[in-house]
Amino acid sequence: MTAQILWQDTTLDMAVIKVDAKNLPYVELGDSDKIDVGETAIAIGNPLGLRYERTVTQGIVSGLNRSIRVSERDIMEDLIQTDAAINPGNSGGPLINSEGLIIGINTAKASAEGLGFAIPVNIAKPIVRQLIEEGKFEATYMGIGLLDREIAGYLDTNIVIKKGIYITSVLAGYAADKAGLKPEDLITHVDNIEVNTMIKFKSILYSKKPGDKVTIRYERENKTYETEATLMAKPEE
Repeated sequence: MTAQILWQDTTLDMAVIKVDAKNLPYVELGDSDKIDVGETAIAIGNPLGLRYERTVTQGIVSGLNRSIRVSERDIMEDLIQTDAAINPGNSGGPLINSEGLIIGINTAKASAEGLGFAIPVNIAKPIVRQLIEEGKFEATYMGIGLLDREIAGYLDTNIVIKKGIYITSVLAGYAADKAGLKPEDLITHVDNIEVNTMIKFKSILYSKKPGDKVTIRYERENKTYETEATLMAKPEE
């Protein structure tokens, strides 16, 4: 059976594919914003190739909002940490809770034992929803560089982030610039939703379409401001 790639993002290690088939079994999506450390986590996948296909391992949710360096340039952000065994070949398989709902997408393993990571499923929901409704997904773009507390810990920087997400750069002419945002501003809310991680910020933007407006609450020099930004389509790379 062949599959058509509808959308992919190498930085998120995610893709959506379509197969020409009917009545396929499926698993319901859970809510990765509502999981807690200590909950049951069940990983399914094909570790080390098809010889061990459909392997099931069980553990717990060991941590939330974790980030790991996967190369010299790339850091994967805001992952679910689990001690359920995840090995090469598990990537793309589901991480499931005790109710049988998908809470994450298995993606990586650290060099130490018992440290597996999964992408929170909520980042995929708006992407899949738009693909189902419109047949395509078009990511929105603000033209800003950002840091959250977890990513800042990997960098050689004096920036201390206790809440929100920190703006490191603003591209001239793009949505953030037109909305008056500047480097060193701290975004705390988008459309009245609190944002403290990059994954939360991205999931809100992914639920929007180019041309949509969002309200940004931010802090600058210990004062709180609010502005409106008109989202743009992400430029071709």
